[in-house]
Amino acid sequence: GAYTSTLLFLRQGVSPWVGMWAGAVIAAVIGVILGVICFRLRSHYFALATLAFGQVASILALNWRGLTEGAEGLTLPIHPSFTKMIFATKLGYVYMGLGLLIAVLLITYFIENSKLGYFLVAFRENEDAARALGVRTGRVRLVAMAVSSALSALIGSFYAQYLLYIDPSSVIRLQIAVQVALFAIVGGVGTVFGPFIGALIFIPITIFLRAKLGSALPGLHMVIYGGILILVLFYMPKGIYGMLREKYFPSSRIFK
Repeated sequence: GAYTSTLLFLRQGVSPWVGMWAGAVIAAVIGVILGVICFRLRSHYFALATLAFGQVASILALNWRGLTEGAEGLTLPIHPSFTKMIFATKLGYVYMGLGLLIAVLLITYFIENSKLGYFLVAFRENEDAARALGVRTGRVRLVAMAVSSALSALIGSFYAQYLLYIDPSSVIRLQIAVQVALFAIVGGVGTVFGPFIGALIFIPITIFLRAKLGSALPGLHMVIYGGILILVLFYMPKGIYGMLREKYFPSSRIFK
């Protein structure tokens, strides 16, 4: 998403408002292709395959200098303009970010409470049983890959416009994928607000530690990430949001 919208803007003059949707479509297509390639893989093996694909994409972006400028990256001109999605103050990016957050939460809420959401729950709990009950697990996986890829691309495009600079290490990095997975696992996998809660926990920790101890103890935030993850897996296997929902809304377990 970040590279698509940025390249379309720099090379063709296409507004990022259009480029971000082009990036979402391309990402969805790539997600479906990856889902087809990894069709027979399950659970952790499928997750590892997607991470490996991300590393391949990073290496490709690093070495395809004619398109991506490699490690030098791509720089967007600092000329504030609404049509270019470049705002004069950070407040504009705050509003844009909030808008995207609300949109993503609404989309995921709709999916969670639709047939697709129930199919995804069945697929997650027991793929063989879901298939035996008539759930087209292959189609469900492809739709999930397409939707998640498209949403990630939209956020990537916004991230590029916020930084006004992208390179492989800033947008296609293993640590980013791992952090996103941690947000979901700690907050609650398969829930609307779980990843949001996970992000609210991890991002402030990262910012604080980098500001206070970044030069003295580099990588300390990853150690703390691991500690939090271990505690959650032991004491809250369904994540923080899952634990809170079971405690305060026990009737929801009947439907989830």
